[in-house]
Amino acid sequence: MPLWVGAEPFCEYASIGEAVEELERRDPQIPETLYILSGTYREQLRIYRSNLKMIGVGQVTIEMNRFAREKGTDGKEIGTFATPTLFLGGSDLRVENITVSNTAGQGESIGQAIAVAAYCDRTVFRSCIFKGHQDTLFTGPLPPSPKKGSVFGGIEIRQRHEQYRQLYMNCRIEGTVDYVFGGACAYFEQCELHSLARPNQDSFGYVTAASTPENQSFGYVFRRCVLTAASDVASASVYLGRPWRAYARTVFADCRMGSHIHPEGWDNWGDAANERTADYREYGSAAGKDSSRRVAWAVDDTSPGKLWSRGDVFADERFW
Repeated sequence: MPLWVGAEPFCEYASIGEAVEELERRDPQIPETLYILSGTYREQLRIYRSNLKMIGVGQVTIEMNRFAREKGTDGKEIGTFATPTLFLGGSDLRVENITVSNTAGQGESIGQAIAVAAYCDRTVFRSCIFKGHQDTLFTGPLPPSPKKGSVFGGIEIRQRHEQYRQLYMNCRIEGTVDYVFGGACAYFEQCELHSLARPNQDSFGYVTAASTPENQSFGYVFRRCVLTAASDVASASVYLGRPWRAYARTVFADCRMGSHIHPEGWDNWGDAANERTADYREYGSAAGKDSSRRVAWAVDDTSPGKLWSRGDVFADERFW
């Protein structure tokens, strides 16, 4: 039987966290469904189980305000990966019609603040909204090691997947810097990527920061997506992506882009060596500003992106 969360008397739970505690006690091999009624749920959720559908009924928002420079009980900064409002660690998951927000804001005193950490495989997000600023959506896995320090820290990772395959359909993701980042094979279909303004108007924004493993065939694929911006975002101030790790792979196929996208398209993150290893491509995009100045080390083709269907990217069709 499905579980219901909400304020109505027929609901078993008033908070999502209470329902998740019950679901974590159940056999993860048996599929479960969680329905969430309209409302704003101020909770930080960690969901480790697999075979789960989490469906919003009406207008459902999950929000929290953890941020990387927040001090923990030990007096040290908690770091990026302790901040997700929603953490998903299993496989065979479905998330539908839910808004997930990190309301910490932005600035030097805030740093990164994740809304969703999708450390999961065979997962589908439909008609969801993810809100944040820097590092809104993390798509696992993590790189083998951080650029600084010895460990990433943050929420405990209980399961390592052989693959991390994720499908985002009709979703909206908003942020400022690297607001879609990580190493997953993630396919975004008919999604909106909405760039927000940064406090320092002289600073650039970045939509993606992939860390695709070297031998992984696909990283991020955006198909028939739209790239929009808030009214206070300057023209030519947002890059399509920069490589969080050397072998980043990102494709925009048959997308439409506003004038906020920088004509050069891609940034090498201050390291020319990344230009030899990163795989950045565009096919058939309609840009709101001249894209003839794209960097020479990326592929820019005006022909339709015929080779970038879901079936091309995902050999295993069971999970969509």
